[in-house]
Amino acid sequence: MRTLNPAMKFVTLLCVTFVLAFRYNPVLNLVVFVLCMAALLVSKVRLKTLGLLMLPILLAATGMFFTGYRFSADASMPVAAADFLISDSRVWNGVAQASRVLAYAGVGFLFTLTTDRILMVKSFEKQFHLPQVWAYGLLAAWGVFPQAVQEYKRTRAAFRARGLKVFPISPALLKPLLVKSVRWSEELSIAMESKGFSGEEKRTEYMQVRVHARDWLFLILCVGLTIVCST
Repeated sequence: MRTLNPAMKFVTLLCVTFVLAFRYNPVLNLVVFVLCMAALLVSKVRLKTLGLLMLPILLAATGMFFTGYRFSADASMPVAAADFLISDSRVWNGVAQASRVLAYAGVGFLFTLTTDRILMVKSFEKQFHLPQVWAYGLLAAWGVFPQAVQEYKRTRAAFRARGLKVFPISPALLKPLLVKSVRWSEELSIAMESKGFSGEEKRTEYMQVRVHARDWLFLILCVGLTIVCST
């Protein structure tokens, strides 16, 4: 999964998501979720990271299950019960609702946890013709983010050293961070302009991101199998 072209991977998983959105099949949803988890494990994603991310998803899926189990459609509702795959079985109704949460989360995690963000931006710039200003803006923002995290930690430590208690999202913490972020962005833009950067001029690329045969094969297999299994 990590070697696939990010743009093609994005298109593939987006198409799979659209197919799932129009097919109310809990079995298909669960199969997609299991396959996504298997692909994440094969891609050597950290189990701790995956577990922490899955906690709110499992909580949301549990809530959706009991919502579907407790409430069912009747003749007084303005929509047909068949539109939501509501059956006479309360358990089936709950699984139908919860499985959608798991399937969408699995597809999302499969993209985010197996895609390098630098390679993703370069791929979007090449395959989706993303403007250079946007691409370099995203790369710059990701470069500044670690500094922002360190600055936030230093500011909290300074308040603790003075014996002051502040909330994690206190304006006393966020305002200095916001001011310094603006200054960092200004310094970065000045540095880029001094190096001759222009969003309108064509630039050479140090990293060539191409679409390979395996990317097309991944697209055809994933979308094709999802459509076939949903019919």
